[in-house]
Amino acid sequence: ELFEMEGHDVQAVYSGDNAIQVWQENGFDVAFMDIMMPGRNGVESFMEIKKMRPDAKVYMMTGFSVNELVEKAVDNGAMGVFSKPVDLERVFTVLEELAA
Repeated sequence: ELFEMEGHDVQAVYSGDNAIQVWQENGFDVAFMDIMMPGRNGVESFMEIKKMRPDAKVYMMTGFSVNELVEKAVDNGAMGVFSKPVDLERVFTVLEELAA
């Protein structure tokens, strides 16, 4: 709701496979993806999205110490990684920068 109040359209998904499906159907300007998701993890899903759209702007989030997955995401073009709990002010700043 906070993103919508700031004028952004939001689509929430709850699995890596669903993220890929929704991306194929709609595409997005910016995506925030959790690294640990049911089914394909966020990094695997991100890599699949990057194949479809190499210019995808994706920012990863994690509440776990998963350095290998974080490194893999960033090495393959993730714009960055938020650690949970996420600072919403920082999220909005990054969103505005990526959406510009």
